[in-house]
Amino acid sequence: MLIMTTIDDLPPEGIPYITDKIIDAGAKNVHIINALTKKGRMEYIVLVDFEEEFFDDISSLLALEFGTIGMKIFRHEHKKFPYELIEKKVLIKINDTKFEYDLKIKYLFSLEDKLISLKAEYEDLKLLAKDLNAKDYDISFSKLKTIIEAEAYKSPIDSKSIEISL
Repeated sequence: MLIMTTIDDLPPEGIPYITDKIIDAGAKNVHIINALTKKGRMEYIVLVDFEEEFFDDISSLLALEFGTIGMKIFRHEHKKFPYELIEKKVLIKINDTKFEYDLKIKYLFSLEDKLISLKAEYEDLKLLAKDLNAKDYDISFSKLKTIIEAEAYKSPIDSKSIEISL
């Protein structure tokens, strides 16, 4: 199920707080999009994806937090591709120093079971990047993500580790 509503009178600082509350109430995803509406007014379009069992809680929360007096309801079908979340050891070599981290990678497959794409899990990457930066290794999150994912594409899915040099 998908709800769409708009808000035009909420300061942006409140949006992350409310987004977290919506997720806690059972939403799978929340998207908030900047928009320009009649008379040049700024607004946000709010899209919330959830299972029908959470309708009362989520719609009530939207009414309470956003003061919305109505919302559009969309019933939809969600088509999921098969995927596998695999934990790997990431072995990082920087000069003569070696580090080892656990990191999950999501492998996405076509319906014919061919690898379509892969993605390193955000939370694992974030911890890894913070740890390296705390050890005075200056590497950006996006560079680390790119290097790890490139190496993951090169190695077989069933391999237990990925090795990179920075």
